[in-house]
Amino acid sequence: MARDNAPIKHTCPTIDNIIGKMESARGEAEYISKHPEEDSTDEARTIIDELCDAISDMENIRSDNSELRDWGNEEYERADYAEGERDDAIKDKELLQEEIEELKAKIDELENELSAVAE
Repeated sequence: MARDNAPIKHTCPTIDNIIGKMESARGEAEYISKHPEEDSTDEARTIIDELCDAISDMENIRSDNSELRDWGNEEYERADYAEGERDDAIKDKELLQEEIEELKAKIDELENELSAVAE
């Protein structure tokens, strides 16, 4: 399994928490709408609290997403640079291999000349 190098924690539990708060607020709102004759101050306070908490959690997710986006862009740039370095190394290797072949041919040529002179 690949190691998770992301700089932020998983956001799914936070999202699940937000959904729970919204469902709670919806339940309180449904109660208020079904019981208009009752004092709904407690239910209204619960809705307000749940929505305020959900907004705060969403801002945290926004911050995490921004950090993740920045990290991803930095990793992309690092990978792009590394790919360029790799490509340059491959080209250098190919050029050096050609030079080796040319030098081997030159050695053969010189050995042949030396043999002809020695005969």
